Amino acid sequence: MNFSLARASLIGEADLVGIAGERAVCDRRGVLYFPDLRLLAVSDLHLEKGSSFARRGALIPPYDTGATLLRLQAVIADYQPQIVISLGDSFHDGGGAGRMHASFRERLEALMAGRDWFWVAGNHDPEAPADLPGETVRELAIRSLLFRHEPSKVRVEGEVLESAGREGISQTPESAPGTATVPPSPPSGGG
Repeated sequence: MNFSLARASLIGEADLVGIAGERAVCDRRGVLYFPDLRLLAVSDLHLEKGSSFARRGALIPPYDTGATLLRLQAVIADYQPQIVISLGDSFHDGGGAGRMHASFRERLEALMAGRDWFWVAGNHDPEAPADLPGETVRELAIRSLLFRHEPSKVRVEGEVLESAGREGISQTPESAPGTATVPPSPPSGGG
């Protein structure tokens, strides 16, 4: 089955919702996919959580990063997004990217290749991940959508937050420092 048919099948079987005039698929695997934008939103990956705990003497099974990357790989393979937005807490702490094993880093970089990848700063990882591609932003505006980790103090139309179901409805703010505005890519012919 080619990727276009697989994606169409997933979208046809999924729960479609409207967010600020954009169609979105609420995938049961915990991601949000905007088919018209070819945009995948993920959140709270908490990569390197095990190594973060180990540094403090709390030993938990060290399989978290590998398992999370496998789930992310499956979702990316299914939807083939052009844009991926990680809505914060991508790493369990600010040093997580630096501690990531080379094999995991290579797997993540392979998933990022050929895509526009945005890291939205979160409370666990407020700085850009060490030596990884992609752009780190506080918030990201695409069409009528505004992606951020924490909710604004006032309700904002099109706000897509790190936790599902916390979209705000009100007005679209002007761009602020740390805000990236991305013009939508033209739809590709079939891909």
